Amino acid sequence: MKVVALVSYRYDEDYLEDLKKNLGGLVDEVIVRFDEKGDFWKDEGKYRRQMVRQAEEAGADYALVIDPDERLEKRAASRLRKMMRKNLGRKVLFNFHFRELYTPNRYRVDGIWDKKERVMVFPVRADNVFSKAKLHTPRQPMNDDYEWIQTGLNVYHLKHIKPELRKSRKEIYKKLDPDERWNGGVGYDYLDDETDVELAKIPSWRMYKPKYRDYKINKGIFKI
Repeated sequence: MKVVALVSYRYDEDYLEDLKKNLGGLVDEVIVRFDEKGDFWKDEGKYRRQMVRQAEEAGADYALVIDPDERLEKRAASRLRKMMRKNLGRKVLFNFHFRELYTPNRYRVDGIWDKKERVMVFPVRADNVFSKAKLHTPRQPMNDDYEWIQTGLNVYHLKHIKPELRKSRKEIYKKLDPDERWNGGVGYDYLDDETDVELAKIPSWRMYKPKYRDYKINKGIFKI
């Protein structure tokens, strides 16, 4: 069983080293793609499909699509490998709780924040059909005969810890999607709205590794 991580970045290079450490014991190979020209923003769906083809060429059984500023909880390697081996050859999608960190060990749980989920692992198959959405493209195949498996595991988003990056995230998406066509009508103002913030502490047994450090902010993140 071969598991390949698919990672793309343009401004997040400082997060990469720790991401690879975070994935140790889970993946057999990490395919990293540097988006030098900003092609991801031009057509996210096309860019993701190109990366999946790289997983096919690498002979992967499963693909894990993850960003440099995301971390899986430390239980993930052992639990996921077991689940993937058990379901090898089946059409299954592995779903995770997506946690937006506001401090290195606390994530937001009020309102929409506690309901965020994301499929991040799926089998690499020739018959997979992927979304052609230009923005906020689902990472997983869109075939209707897939079964969803709830892993119960957390994935933590580190970049949301810094207030200036919450603001820049909002501003970027407003420029990319001024009519709010691609985000289900939720809008983007909520990304840096701290009204009625509620935070939950990560239990020690669900923490991520390595520990959070003060990653460098590439100023290009404020531009498209």
